[in-house]
Amino acid sequence: MYQLMKVKADLRRASQQVTTKLAQRDLLAEQMEEAERRKARAEEQLAQFDLVQILLQATSDFARRQAKRRIEEIVTSALSVVFGKDYSFNVELSVKGNQPVAEYFLESEGVVTQLKPPDYDRGGGVADVVSLALKLAVAELSGVRGPLFLDEVGKHVSQEFAPNVAYFLKEYSDQFNRQIILITHNQHLAEIGDISLGVTQVRGTSKVTTI
Repeated sequence: MYQLMKVKADLRRASQQVTTKLAQRDLLAEQMEEAERRKARAEEQLAQFDLVQILLQATSDFARRQAKRRIEEIVTSALSVVFGKDYSFNVELSVKGNQPVAEYFLESEGVVTQLKPPDYDRGGGVADVVSLALKLAVAELSGVRGPLFLDEVGKHVSQEFAPNVAYFLKEYSDQFNRQIILITHNQHLAEIGDISLGVTQVRGTSKVTTI
């Protein structure tokens, strides 16, 4: 009888240990997925900052100063429209290794901080808005013509500010007479378009509807 009870107790302990290990495995899997998402986001944001560096390096000193001012205007406007605060985005140029290097600073409510992508410490998706605005600024300054194709812009911006992102894109499109073709899961962004199409899948068949 004693042996039977001991075996049952051992089985319970073993079962608890297995359950604990499985929970630890699941937690590690979730942490790995989150790390992969953060990595992808970092690479996306870093690409926008790199585009600015390439643009500045390929221009003359005068054109560089003009581009600097225009980039600051577009990014500052985007931040102010989306978040409704007194934001100021500044680019400081220096020369390192005979190449112009840009450093980025954000001023808000009298506090100046340097932005080094990826910047995850700012709530509401500030880094995402900066990344989006830099993409638009580079497109304008590089002389890119035709429509802009954007995929899931502002996806990390909190729902509180999502309608403002939509409004900013609409105003940008109107001001620069630039068509924007946008893929998004955000309802606010979908509704701001002159033409909005929804795509759903039913039993493996895609269905397109007008929103």
